Amino acid sequence: MSSSPSFLDPVVLPLVRGSCILDVACGFGRWGCLFRTNFFEWGLSDPPVVDAVDAFAPNVEYVKRLNVYRNIWQAVLPCPLPRQTYSTILASEVLEHLPESALEETLKELEAAAMERVIVTTPNWKYLRGGGESFLGHNEFDHHLSFVSPAFLRRRGYQIFGAGFGNPRTFSLKCVVFGLRALGVRDFSLFSSLTKRFASLAHTTVAVKDCRNQ
Repeated sequence: MSSSPSFLDPVVLPLVRGSCILDVACGFGRWGCLFRTNFFEWGLSDPPVVDAVDAFAPNVEYVKRLNVYRNIWQAVLPCPLPRQTYSTILASEVLEHLPESALEETLKELEAAAMERVIVTTPNWKYLRGGGESFLGHNEFDHHLSFVSPAFLRRRGYQIFGAGFGNPRTFSLKCVVFGLRALGVRDFSLFSSLTKRFASLAHTTVAVKDCRNQ
């Protein structure tokens, strides 16, 4: 999918810093739209300037028509990015689409481009798959090639949060979910607030690194 789940919004948006942002692998442009309308979430009084990059050409052409990005270009990660240009680099649901051999170089590029902060989101379990279909056609870049563990990101200096309740690879959590469903619970949104602090329970890892002193 060239998008990301909405349960990320209340976790990610308050973590954004500054008024110049790069949306890496922008997909259908949902983050650009949110930055345009929810900038107050991180203390701005006016919308930020937002640029975007994506590997899939139809995505690039689609988001150009949204008129929420200043500059949009096509590139496959890892690729050079403008150095010390953006206050926040957001790479949401991106790293899992890259081969493991490209992860280190990609993170170095993201961190070199950030003046203040890098925010990364990625599934909290090993979820490998092929490319996928969207309303813009078959996107081979949508394949999942890697599992990016919280431990890997911690070693690179990232602070780890969680978003969304329900890591499908955690046996104890699967038992809890099964028990709750047996009791008639169908809405698990009440548990989502727990996952920001207890990231091992989360569906998605949210990782944050401050880069001002690098």
